[in-house]
Amino acid sequence: MSRKWIHAFLLTSLVVILSACSQTVEEQAQAGMENAETIFSSEPNKANKTIGHIELYLPNGYSIEKGIDELNYTILNGKDSYILFVNQNEPEDSQLQYDLLKQENKNEIVEEKTFDAAGQFGFSAITKFPEEKYELIVNLGGVKLSTISVDKKIDDKIQEMMEIVKTVKVID
Repeated sequence: MSRKWIHAFLLTSLVVILSACSQTVEEQAQAGMENAETIFSSEPNKANKTIGHIELYLPNGYSIEKGIDELNYTILNGKDSYILFVNQNEPEDSQLQYDLLKQENKNEIVEEKTFDAAGQFGFSAITKFPEEKYELIVNLGGVKLSTISVDKKIDDKIQEMMEIVKTVKVID
């Protein structure tokens, strides 16, 4: 009988520990915003990819494909896909995408944070989507990267998205 109690205790302990280790969406969102702010404030990585009229840095495991035109690209990482929009006519301090998010977004904003330094304006936002999904958005001036995600690794995705957006440069 005591073996059953020991097994039950160990199983219960394991469930409690695993539950405590998993972060809520709000905790991931907050950590993601802090990570994005750190990346925004730091020197960008060196570009390692060129496609169409842009060059950018992509972390390991990421690839990029040309989209429907020269402004839209698809970035892939495993099962995750991201849409990269590049408007070369928008200055680095443009708040257009942020204003659109605040005015036109019908989804609940879970977390958002703006960044402003050295003539650049950027933001990160997470909005609630149906079916326990979230839209992750990272923007810097005329460069916007977004994806739809489940509630796992949101903090890491936001950080990597800012790493990518921070490096996008239009070339002639």
